[in-house]
Amino acid sequence: MIQNKHKLAFLLCLLLMATTAFGASEAEYKKLAKTWTLNADGSQEFRYNMELTLFTHTAMNGTYGESFIVYNPQYQELKINSSYTRQKDGTIIKTPDNAFVEVLPRNAADAPAYNHLKEMVVVHTGLELGATIYLDYTVTSKPGYLPEVDIFEELLQSSPVKEYTLTIVTPETKELAYTLANNPAKASVKQADGTCTTNWTLRNLPASSRAPFVSVRNGDVPFLAATTYVSEGEALATLFKQFNPSGDPQLTTLAESLTEGKDKDEDKLKAILEYTTLHIGGSMLTLDQTGYHLRPADAVINTAYGTEAEKANLLAGLLDGAGFKAEPMVTYQAHADKGLALKAVDQLLVSCMVNGELYLFSTYSTRRPQTGNFDRTPLFSLQTGKPVAVAVPQDYRIKSDITVSFKEGKVTTFTKESVGKALMPYFKTGNGENNQVVPLKVENGYATISLPDAEYGFSHLPYGYLNSKRKENLLIPRPVSEVYTYTIECPENMELRTPRMYKAISNTAGKLSIIVKKEGRTATVTRSLELSKQLYTPAEYKDLRQLLTEWSDVNGKTLLFSVQ
Repeated sequence: MIQNKHKLAFLLCLLLMATTAFGASEAEYKKLAKTWTLNADGSQEFRYNMELTLFTHTAMNGTYGESFIVYNPQYQELKINSSYTRQKDGTIIKTPDNAFVEVLPRNAADAPAYNHLKEMVVVHTGLELGATIYLDYTVTSKPGYLPEVDIFEELLQSSPVKEYTLTIVTPETKELAYTLANNPAKASVKQADGTCTTNWTLRNLPASSRAPFVSVRNGDVPFLAATTYVSEGEALATLFKQFNPSGDPQLTTLAESLTEGKDKDEDKLKAILEYTTLHIGGSMLTLDQTGYHLRPADAVINTAYGTEAEKANLLAGLLDGAGFKAEPMVTYQAHADKGLALKAVDQLLVSCMVNGELYLFSTYSTRRPQTGNFDRTPLFSLQTGKPVAVAVPQDYRIKSDITVSFKEGKVTTFTKESVGKALMPYFKTGNGENNQVVPLKVENGYATISLPDAEYGFSHLPYGYLNSKRKENLLIPRPVSEVYTYTIECPENMELRTPRMYKAISNTAGKLSIIVKKEGRTATVTRSLELSKQLYTPAEYKDLRQLLTEWSDVNGKTLLFSVQ
């Protein structure tokens, strides 16, 4: 018995040691190296090399059981330099031939024009706890397929990295512009034999955060942006020159057909936007996956689908064909002083000024695109390649007056609502009235009702259910200004049992108030929330979370009644 206790204690100690050593991560990159080379003839090479040690069954059987390499065999060649697993006892297990499986990339599944793309799935074999995966491959691009070096890399991986090497090799005649953000590493630059080698060595990088809403847009995620394009304008010009020219006869004819019989400019805009967003399917292929190439508008029309860039070309051409002055634009994923090019593009949009109002159209939705973060990542004109200051709607207010009454076992809710233009889809007013009647459910002499709020309201977003602590910035999609006033008329057989309340919170993040009053047979509830900015630092997060959890709390939106 004593011996069994000793064994149990020993096992618990081992478990504690394992938890201490590996509990924070599933795996660890011993080495990770990426090298981009631009040759004098215009060809490019990308080489990837990793050494990854596995610590958990999840890492072994799920997270890192396979590696994925997307490439275009028409212009690119993939070479696996080495692929094997070193088991914990030192045994080498080479990846067998049947563990290299070529498939169609998921993003190309609904895009027949891009079905020539390939994704090499490398199935790692011989895996066990403590094993290390070694993978080394090179993708070589033919001259002209990729015009310049164009890099935008988030640096944190899903597991910690002991040593991360980033290398860019360019001809001496090419100037490299770059920004390494949120990491103190300095570039090492060496010139020899007509080439310039720029290198960064990063050490002991933590795993990327698993908290929700973490991205480079937040401003605190490390990334590398680098390019040999002279400027953003030169990079955007390579995209814009593929757009259909102004006055394209086919697009003009289609635009005239779509707007036939419509006299108002707003009706014409609506018809063109609905055709592009609802009748032309969207492919999720990114710019770099298509080699920064796009099909002309007639191919998009005939196949009824397109990438974001292709749909932007179509939308701009149709607007132009209908007599509007349209301008394609882009936003970037992050702010960087230097090094932004096409890989860093976040959205392609189309702007159009009509009757003194600026319309900024997305290619995927009739809703207004999120534009509140343009102070950090401004719009760039695809035509001029320069940043554009636009006065987009900033009215995010929601004001609702709601009357609740009870009659014959039913609850009637009458809502008079005013919603700011920035929250509404284009061509739809934000002012409206709504009347809803539902049965009143009574159990054991009590009934509850939920106070309704606007479907566009912030309580319908998941920000009210975040963790209590956060190490990263939080960027919410928009400012918030919401006020709901509820007037509840109680009949003689009902009594409001929710106690009177006056809750007001004002802190560095914003303001909130919840007020419950009762006078005679009438009760009044007022709920208001104001968040005046979008970006919150970890120091401000506690105050923000206090407001959002209070705002989303179901108890603050539920009233209890006794019923006789």
